Amino acid sequence: MKKLHRAFFGLALSLIGCGSRPPGSIAADSTAVMQAYEQYRRAWLKSDTAAALARITDDVRILISGVPDIVGKADARKLFLDEMAKYDVPVLKLDHQEVIVRGDHAIVIGRYEELQVPKTGAPSQGFGRYMTIWRREGNEWRIARYMLNELPHP
Repeated sequence: MKKLHRAFFGLALSLIGCGSRPPGSIAADSTAVMQAYEQYRRAWLKSDTAAALARITDDVRILISGVPDIVGKADARKLFLDEMAKYDVPVLKLDHQEVIVRGDHAIVIGRYEELQVPKTGAPSQGFGRYMTIWRREGNEWRIARYMLNELPHP
């Protein structure tokens, strides 16, 4: 059993080592992820469905409290079209609290604040936490997993 544990930990350590990149590459990747995130944020501010969809993977999974899982780009397209048809989003603030880049994946954790203005009715303000997992596809960073957790107003 001890040999199995040593083999497992040796394999795990070697895999972690394989994912390491020079510090300059990690910084460049972090910058590229933040640029892609800003493109995604601006797409929502402009109600630009095509631009928002360009920042997600074909196999995206979006997990929002109280909403059935959104799986794949077709489901995400329906969600984005529906949300953008119902609401304008003039304010979307993202506070990226942690950015972790390893190889072709990045995790971004933070808090958001948004103002949704429905086409008819009163505006609503939302606050919460988010976690996104980004994946590099070619030269582009795209959201592969997205989790939102709304919080009570502060």
